[in-house]
Amino acid sequence: MKFQVKTLVAALALAAATVPAQAAMTFATSGSSSMILTLLDFNSNVSATFDLGYSYDTFQTLVTDTHISGALSADGLTKTLSFDLAGGDYANAWSSFWSIASSSTTKWAVYAADGTGSGAGARGIISTYKSGANLTNSNQLQTSIGNFNTYMTQNNGLDNHNSVENGASVVTSNLVNSFAGKAIAYGSTGRINAQGHVSMNDMDTSMTVVQQLTGATAAAPVAFNVLSGPNGDYTFKMTSTGALEFVIPVPEADSYAMLLAGLGVIGLVARRRKA
Repeated sequence: MKFQVKTLVAALALAAATVPAQAAMTFATSGSSSMILTLLDFNSNVSATFDLGYSYDTFQTLVTDTHISGALSADGLTKTLSFDLAGGDYANAWSSFWSIASSSTTKWAVYAADGTGSGAGARGIISTYKSGANLTNSNQLQTSIGNFNTYMTQNNGLDNHNSVENGASVVTSNLVNSFAGKAIAYGSTGRINAQGHVSMNDMDTSMTVVQQLTGATAAAPVAFNVLSGPNGDYTFKMTSTGALEFVIPVPEADSYAMLLAGLGVIGLVARRRKA
Protein backbone atom coordinates (compact mmCIF):
# COMPACT_ATOMS: atom_id res chain seq x y z
CA MET A 1 0.00 0.00 0.00
CA LYS A 2 1.30 3.47 -0.90
CA PHE A 3 1.22 6.49 1.43
CA GLN A 4 0.26 9.11 -1.13
CA VAL A 5 1.29 12.72 -0.53
CA LYS A 6 -0.38 15.45 -2.58
CA THR A 7 2.24 17.93 -3.72
CA LEU A 8 0.87 21.27 -4.95
CA VAL A 9 4.13 22.81 -6.18
CA ALA A 10 6.64 20.40 -7.67
CA ALA A 11 9.72 22.63 -7.47
CA LEU A 12 9.79 23.28 -3.72
CA ALA A 13 12.89 22.25 -1.77
CA LEU A 14 12.91 20.79 1.72
CA ALA A 15 16.45 22.06 2.24
CA ALA A 16 15.14 25.33 3.63
CA ALA A 17 12.85 23.66 6.14
CA THR A 18 13.61 24.50 9.76
CA VAL A 19 14.84 21.53 11.78
CA PRO A 20 13.02 21.36 15.11
CA ALA A 21 15.37 22.06 18.01
CA GLN A 22 15.69 19.58 20.83
CA ALA A 23 18.27 18.35 23.31
CA ALA A 24 18.79 14.68 24.15
CA MET A 25 16.90 12.00 22.23
CA THR A 26 13.27 11.22 23.03
CA PHE A 27 11.82 7.72 23.05
CA ALA A 28 8.81 5.98 21.59
CA THR A 29 7.73 4.59 24.96
CA SER A 30 6.67 8.11 25.95
CA GLY A 31 5.24 9.03 22.54
CA SER A 32 7.08 10.24 19.47
CA SER A 33 10.75 9.20 19.39
CA SER A 34 13.64 11.10 17.89
CA MET A 35 14.55 10.21 14.31
CA ILE A 36 18.05 8.76 14.28
CA LEU A 37 20.68 7.64 11.81
CA THR A 38 22.75 4.61 12.74
CA LEU A 39 26.10 3.61 11.23
CA LEU A 40 27.34 0.10 11.99
CA ASP A 41 30.52 -1.70 11.02
CA PHE A 42 29.97 -5.35 11.86
CA ASN A 43 33.63 -6.28 11.33
CA SER A 44 35.17 -3.53 13.46
CA ASN A 45 32.50 -3.67 16.20
CA VAL A 46 31.84 0.05 16.13
CA SER A 47 28.59 1.95 15.70
CA ALA A 48 27.48 5.57 15.70
CA THR A 49 24.09 7.11 16.51
CA PHE A 50 23.09 10.54 15.15
CA ASP A 51 20.05 12.50 16.37
CA LEU A 52 18.66 14.06 13.16
CA GLY A 53 16.60 16.70 14.95
CA TYR A 54 13.23 15.39 13.82
CA SER A 55 10.82 13.16 15.70
CA TYR A 56 8.42 10.54 14.39
CA ASP A 57 5.60 13.12 14.48
CA THR A 58 7.48 16.10 13.04
CA PHE A 59 8.93 14.03 10.19
CA GLN A 60 5.51 12.62 9.41
CA THR A 61 4.12 16.16 9.31
CA LEU A 62 6.99 17.34 7.11
CA VAL A 63 6.30 14.54 4.62
CA THR A 64 2.59 15.24 4.39
CA ASP A 65 3.13 19.01 4.12
CA THR A 66 5.90 19.09 1.51
CA HIS A 67 3.89 21.52 -0.57
CA ILE A 68 4.42 24.31 1.98
CA SER A 69 7.68 23.42 3.74
CA GLY A 70 10.46 24.58 1.44
CA ALA A 71 11.78 27.04 -1.13
CA LEU A 72 12.94 26.76 -4.74
CA SER A 73 15.90 24.44 -5.17
CA ALA A 74 18.97 25.32 -7.20
CA ASP A 75 17.85 23.46 -10.31
CA GLY A 76 14.11 23.94 -9.81
CA LEU A 77 13.50 20.22 -10.08
CA THR A 78 14.59 18.49 -6.88
CA LYS A 79 13.34 18.27 -3.33
CA THR A 80 16.11 17.37 -0.96
CA LEU A 81 16.53 17.64 2.80
CA SER A 82 20.23 17.29 3.66
CA PHE A 83 22.13 16.57 6.88
CA ASP A 84 25.89 17.25 7.08
CA LEU A 85 27.22 14.52 9.36
CA ALA A 86 30.84 15.54 8.90
CA GLY A 87 30.29 19.03 10.30
CA GLY A 88 28.91 20.91 13.28
CA ASP A 89 27.94 18.98 16.40
CA TYR A 90 28.18 15.71 14.45
CA ALA A 91 31.81 16.18 13.41
CA ASN A 92 33.57 14.52 16.36
CA ALA A 93 31.41 11.41 16.23
CA TRP A 94 31.79 11.19 12.45
CA SER A 95 35.60 11.36 12.55
CA SER A 96 35.80 9.08 15.58
CA PHE A 97 33.68 6.44 13.86
CA TRP A 98 35.77 6.45 10.68
CA SER A 99 39.03 6.24 12.62
CA ILE A 100 37.94 2.65 13.34
CA ALA A 101 35.37 1.69 10.71
CA SER A 102 35.75 0.81 7.04
CA SER A 103 33.36 2.15 4.41
CA SER A 104 33.35 -1.23 2.65
CA THR A 105 31.85 -3.00 5.69
CA THR A 106 29.71 -0.22 7.18
CA LYS A 107 25.90 -0.25 7.00
CA TRP A 108 23.43 2.56 7.71
CA ALA A 109 19.75 2.96 8.60
CA VAL A 110 17.22 5.61 9.68
CA TYR A 111 14.61 5.00 12.39
CA ALA A 112 11.83 6.73 14.35
CA ALA A 113 8.82 5.34 16.18
CA ASP A 114 5.72 6.03 18.28
CA GLY A 115 4.83 3.43 20.89
CA THR A 116 1.76 5.06 22.46
CA GLY A 117 -1.88 5.58 21.55
CA SER A 118 -4.77 3.15 21.33
CA GLY A 119 -6.53 3.82 18.04
CA ALA A 120 -5.92 2.04 14.75
CA GLY A 121 -2.60 3.19 13.32
CA ALA A 122 -1.69 5.13 16.46
CA ARG A 123 1.57 3.26 16.93
CA GLY A 124 4.22 2.83 14.31
CA ILE A 125 7.74 2.85 12.96
CA ILE A 126 9.22 4.93 10.15
CA SER A 127 12.41 3.44 8.77
CA THR A 128 14.56 2.80 5.77
CA TYR A 129 13.80 -0.36 3.80
CA LYS A 130 16.14 -2.65 1.86
CA SER A 131 14.35 -6.00 1.60
CA GLY A 132 12.33 -8.63 3.45
CA ALA A 133 8.94 -9.17 5.02
CA ASN A 134 6.73 -6.99 7.17
CA LEU A 135 5.84 -7.66 10.80
CA THR A 136 2.63 -9.64 11.15
CA ASN A 137 1.01 -8.28 14.32
CA SER A 138 1.01 -5.44 16.83
CA ASN A 139 2.80 -7.47 19.49
CA GLN A 140 5.85 -7.88 17.25
CA LEU A 141 5.96 -4.21 16.37
CA GLN A 142 5.58 -3.03 19.96
CA THR A 143 8.24 -5.48 21.15
CA SER A 144 10.60 -4.13 18.50
CA ILE A 145 9.88 -0.55 19.58
CA GLY A 146 10.39 -1.30 23.26
CA ASN A 147 13.64 -3.19 22.76
CA PHE A 148 15.05 -0.69 20.27
CA ASN A 149 14.39 2.04 22.82
CA THR A 150 16.96 0.37 25.08
CA TYR A 151 19.59 0.93 22.39
CA MET A 152 18.59 4.60 22.08
CA THR A 153 18.47 5.09 25.86
CA GLN A 154 21.96 3.66 26.31
CA ASN A 155 23.33 6.09 23.70
CA ASN A 156 21.48 9.08 25.11
CA GLY A 157 23.95 9.54 27.96
CA LEU A 158 27.02 9.29 25.72
CA ASP A 159 29.16 11.93 23.99
CA ASN A 160 27.23 15.17 23.26
CA HIS A 161 23.60 14.01 23.10
CA ASN A 162 22.73 15.85 26.29
CA SER A 163 24.80 18.97 25.67
CA VAL A 164 23.75 20.06 22.16
CA GLU A 165 20.45 20.24 20.29
CA ASN A 166 21.19 17.29 18.00
CA GLY A 167 24.13 15.19 19.11
CA ALA A 168 25.86 11.95 18.19
CA SER A 169 27.64 9.10 19.93
CA VAL A 170 30.13 6.37 19.04
CA VAL A 171 30.43 2.99 20.72
CA THR A 172 33.42 0.74 20.14
CA SER A 173 32.34 -2.35 22.07
CA ASN A 174 29.69 -4.98 21.35
CA LEU A 175 29.36 -5.84 25.05
CA VAL A 176 26.73 -3.22 25.87
CA ASN A 177 23.28 -2.40 24.51
CA SER A 178 24.44 0.94 23.13
CA PHE A 179 26.18 -0.97 20.32
CA ALA A 180 23.95 -1.19 17.24
CA GLY A 181 25.24 -4.68 16.47
CA LYS A 182 23.46 -6.10 19.49
CA ALA A 183 20.24 -8.00 18.77
CA ILE A 184 18.27 -5.39 20.70
CA ALA A 185 19.10 -2.89 17.93
CA TYR A 186 20.03 -4.11 14.40
CA GLY A 187 22.09 -7.16 15.34
CA SER A 188 23.92 -9.03 12.58
CA THR A 189 20.90 -9.10 10.26
CA GLY A 190 20.24 -5.37 9.80
CA ARG A 191 16.66 -5.83 11.02
CA ILE A 192 15.16 -3.71 13.79
CA ASN A 193 15.38 -5.90 16.89
CA ALA A 194 15.86 -8.88 14.52
CA GLN A 195 12.25 -8.61 13.33
CA GLY A 196 10.60 -7.62 10.06
CA HIS A 197 12.41 -6.20 7.06
CA VAL A 198 16.10 -5.42 6.57
CA SER A 199 16.56 -1.72 7.36
CA MET A 200 20.31 -1.38 6.73
CA ASN A 201 22.28 -1.03 3.51
CA ASP A 202 25.81 -0.24 2.33
CA MET A 203 27.28 3.24 2.21
CA ASP A 204 26.67 5.31 -0.94
CA THR A 205 23.27 3.71 -1.52
CA SER A 206 19.64 4.82 -1.39
CA MET A 207 16.75 3.13 0.39
CA THR A 208 13.01 3.68 0.25
CA VAL A 209 11.23 4.93 3.38
CA VAL A 210 8.43 2.86 4.91
CA GLN A 211 5.95 3.30 7.72
CA GLN A 212 4.50 0.41 9.72
CA LEU A 213 1.29 1.20 11.59
CA THR A 214 -0.76 -0.74 14.12
CA GLY A 215 -3.14 -0.44 17.06
CA ALA A 216 -2.58 -1.25 20.72
CA THR A 217 -4.00 -4.79 20.91
CA ALA A 218 -1.53 -7.65 20.51
CA ALA A 219 -3.39 -9.21 17.60
CA ALA A 220 -3.89 -6.00 15.63
CA PRO A 221 -2.59 -6.20 12.04
CA VAL A 222 0.37 -4.14 10.88
CA ALA A 223 -0.07 -1.95 7.80
CA PHE A 224 3.06 -1.59 5.68
CA ASN A 225 3.22 1.66 3.69
CA VAL A 226 5.87 2.95 1.31
CA LEU A 227 6.13 6.73 1.65
CA SER A 228 5.58 8.08 -1.84
CA GLY A 229 4.09 10.86 -3.89
CA PRO A 230 2.70 11.23 -7.38
CA ASN A 231 6.19 11.04 -8.90
CA GLY A 232 7.56 7.99 -7.08
CA ASP A 233 8.86 6.64 -3.80
CA TYR A 234 10.63 8.84 -1.25
CA THR A 235 14.19 7.80 -0.41
CA PHE A 236 17.06 8.36 1.98
CA LYS A 237 20.58 8.37 0.54
CA MET A 238 23.74 8.06 2.65
CA THR A 239 27.13 9.02 1.21
CA SER A 240 30.55 8.10 2.53
CA THR A 241 31.45 11.82 2.52
CA GLY A 242 28.92 12.55 5.27
CA ALA A 243 25.77 13.65 3.47
CA LEU A 244 22.46 12.09 4.42
CA GLU A 245 19.71 13.17 2.03
CA PHE A 246 15.94 12.72 2.09
CA VAL A 247 14.75 13.00 -1.51
CA ILE A 248 11.24 13.48 -2.87
CA PRO A 249 10.96 12.71 -6.60
CA VAL A 250 9.57 15.41 -8.86
CA PRO A 251 8.57 15.37 -12.54
CA GLU A 252 11.26 15.14 -15.20
CA ALA A 253 12.20 18.30 -17.09
CA ASP A 254 10.19 17.24 -20.14
CA SER A 255 7.13 16.91 -17.91
CA TYR A 256 7.56 20.55 -16.85
CA ALA A 257 7.87 21.56 -20.50
CA MET A 258 4.63 19.77 -21.31
CA LEU A 259 2.92 21.37 -18.31
CA LEU A 260 4.07 24.86 -19.29
CA ALA A 261 3.07 24.28 -22.93
CA GLY A 262 -0.36 23.12 -21.76
CA LEU A 263 -0.75 26.20 -19.59
CA GLY A 264 0.24 28.35 -22.57
CA VAL A 265 -2.45 26.78 -24.75
CA ILE A 266 -5.04 27.26 -22.04
CA GLY A 267 -4.04 30.91 -21.70
CA LEU A 268 -4.26 31.46 -25.44
CA VAL A 269 -7.74 29.92 -25.61
CA ALA A 270 -8.88 32.04 -22.66
CA ARG A 271 -7.62 35.23 -24.31
CA ARG A 272 -9.35 34.39 -27.58
CA ARG A 273 -12.64 33.72 -25.77
CA LYS A 274 -12.32 37.01 -23.91
CA ALA A 275 -11.66 38.81 -27.18
